[in-house]
This record gives sequence, structure tokens and C-alpha cells, in this order.
Amino acid sequence: MHILKLYFNKFIAKYTILFFVIIIIFVIFIGTIAFYNIEWWSFFNSLYFTSVTMSTIGYGDIVPLTHAGKLIAMFYGFMGAPLFVWFTWIAFQSKIQKMLKTSIHTYHKEAKEAEDLAIQLRKENKVQNKKIKKIEQEVEQERK
Repeated sequence: MHILKLYFNKFIAKYTILFFVIIIIFVIFIGTIAFYNIEWWSFFNSLYFTSVTMSTIGYGDIVPLTHAGKLIAMFYGFMGAPLFVWFTWIAFQSKIQKMLKTSIHTYHKEAKEAEDLAIQLRKENKVQNKKIKKIEQEVEQERK
């Protein structure tokens, strides 16, 4: 059981957005089935109403007539907003993490290249300084 829990946690951490999309689809499917059975709407109308209610758009072209349907609609209305905000947050957070990871990797790569270039320039500077000293010594010897 412990191994299964560890695997599940790793799966959620790696595929957070996919896992969340699956949860949203499952919740929409449950709502669709509920409205299909309670309000006797077509499957498409039930799906449409559930999606519109969860996204808090609420066009009002389809409305539940039964008390049970109205209760479910209220539940989905209150649950939909946090669910979609949470999904948006996770999606943006994932994108921002990728961007930061890429920029940090690029920064470290460029810093390493700059360090290598600085070492190479120091070596070249030493060689140039030796040549300058040699030329200065030759000039001094010619003056004498």
C-alpha cells in the first residue's frame, strides 16, 4: 500500500495538469449524468448546462426546473469557480516553472562560457604582456 501511495504521489507531481483535467472531466461527467436523469434533458444539453454552470458563465438559456436540479446547479456553480481558478493557477505555475528553469539553465550556461572566455583572455593577456616586455627590453638595449 505504501508503494502504491508513493507511485500515486509521483504521478500527480509529474502529471499535475493531466490529473487535474481528468478530475474536471470526471466532475463534468457526473453533473451531466445527474442533469440527464433529474431534469430529463438530452445528453448534450446536460453537458452544456454543466459546463456553463461550472465555468460560471451561466447564459440562462437552459434552467433546471426541479428542486434537485436547482440544488445540483448551485453546487456546481459554487464548486466551478474555485475549480477553474485552481486549474488556471496550476497551468500558469507549470508554465512559469518551465520558463524559470530554462532561463536559469541558460544563465548558468552563459556564465560558464563567460568564465571560460575570461580565462582565455587572461592567458592571452599574459602572452601579450610578455611580448610587450620583450619589445621594451629590445628597445632599451638599442638605446644603450
